[in-house]
Amino acid sequence: NVERHKLDDAYVYGIRFAKFSTDSLPEHDYYRVKKPEMVQLKKKNQKDLRLVIDKLEEVVQLMDLEELERAEIRRREEAALKKIREREAAMRKEEEERNAAADLISRLNALDTMFPKTPTGVGETQTKVELPSYDEATMNQAINMDSDMPPPIPPPIPFSAPAETASLDTNNLNQQQEMKPPSYKDLLSRNFADYEQDSVMNLKPANSTSTRNLMNEPIQAPPPTYQSLKGEPATLINPLGPLLPASLDIHGEIISENIKIKVPITTLRYTSKREYDTLQKIQKVQVFALSTYQGRYNETPGKDSTNGCTVISPLVAVNHLTSNGGGISDIMIENIIDNVAPSILTRVRRKLGLSGNALIIPSDVHDFLVDEKILKQEMFVGVCGGNLLDIKHVNEFLNLLENEEVPESRDEEKKDSSKKLGAALFFHEHVVSILKVVLPDGSSWYDLVDSLPRRKNDKLGGTRTRCKDRDSLQSVLQWYACDKFSPSDNQYIDTNDWDDVMCNFDPRVFQAFVWKEI
Repeated sequence: NVERHKLDDAYVYGIRFAKFSTDSLPEHDYYRVKKPEMVQLKKKNQKDLRLVIDKLEEVVQLMDLEELERAEIRRREEAALKKIREREAAMRKEEEERNAAADLISRLNALDTMFPKTPTGVGETQTKVELPSYDEATMNQAINMDSDMPPPIPPPIPFSAPAETASLDTNNLNQQQEMKPPSYKDLLSRNFADYEQDSVMNLKPANSTSTRNLMNEPIQAPPPTYQSLKGEPATLINPLGPLLPASLDIHGEIISENIKIKVPITTLRYTSKREYDTLQKIQKVQVFALSTYQGRYNETPGKDSTNGCTVISPLVAVNHLTSNGGGISDIMIENIIDNVAPSILTRVRRKLGLSGNALIIPSDVHDFLVDEKILKQEMFVGVCGGNLLDIKHVNEFLNLLENEEVPESRDEEKKDSSKKLGAALFFHEHVVSILKVVLPDGSSWYDLVDSLPRRKNDKLGGTRTRCKDRDSLQSVLQWYACDKFSPSDNQYIDTNDWDDVMCNFDPRVFQAFVWKEI
């Protein structure tokens, strides 16, 4: 059922089996019978019960993931539905604008019909008036006539100042005011048949390319033709405003968004464990057991390294940097845990006034090692810290470990990637070593050395976890962090976002000191 993703059925069957095996079956008379076959069945039932309980935990994790996926699908559906509703509202608004424009045009047409544009004094039935035309001889004769009646009036001359008159400076405006308009005789002496109207405001001789009006003033260029505007739709202005949608987003083009989902820490722990197991299967990550661990000889004077990780880790790092070849050997790590670290632990605690197995702050140990010339100041690369579950914070540490890249540093010195580097990583009241192992071909591996005991092949010992590339190390660090959290830590992480101000109280906080080979 799990493989078929019938998680609800698998959960129900598992709960029923667990309840039957823990509540009902032990009450049966045969359960307490000492016969070999009954004892064998009892053991098999208990083994199956443990297996089912383990599987139930996986089912719960998968159900949580499935619920997260459903929540994300619902969120996307709601976002799409919201976009559709906004688009429909925009389309309705556009339709209303179109209808309003059409209604306005129809009203204007009705006004044109009711009040036609005819000359003043013309009857209602007359729609066109032709003014009389005069030739030049007739007009000159009329001017020279000694009569009390004025000569005939020529056709109206459309004339006005250019549109730029309002923006002329003071000198040009004064010059225009001083210029006298043409006399009545001068106007009548011109042949109006030789003129054609080239704009609403000016006249131009038909057989001339002159660009001056009747007052001998420069006129504006004629308006552009429709053909000249082809290919330049941006110059056309719609007086009724835009009738098309303002953006394609209204019609369904959704802008991509960076969506960050807060995953429960139990789910993150489950996924990181599966990724960690997968990396081991493909041998991107290899775990090697050490023959000893811190605190192994806790009853032997001079060899007790209990709670000595703050000393063991920097000692492993510095011996890695000063060792020959690609890196430190397992035998040397084991010697540091059992023989070298205990005496230094005693001296550090005595200097700080601490009791026998007291925990020590990493920075105090580093100061002691520098004072004792075990660590050299020029070997120090930098220190960084933050949230071990935050990729940005972890990448700052990995950049420091890989290329000596200090965040916000202005140092343009070219770094030597062939040098070994080592770090002491303080997290969750424990310190581990992370070593950059340089291979002959120039590539790098990363070893995480942990002095705490882990059981492997029925033996307790520290571990050396080898990561074949940077991405594998990042995955191992995430698994390592999730594996350290207690139930109370999980509750705190699920209910509180990371805050730099509160980092000292946050179980996700880490601090790393990095040194290099010189």
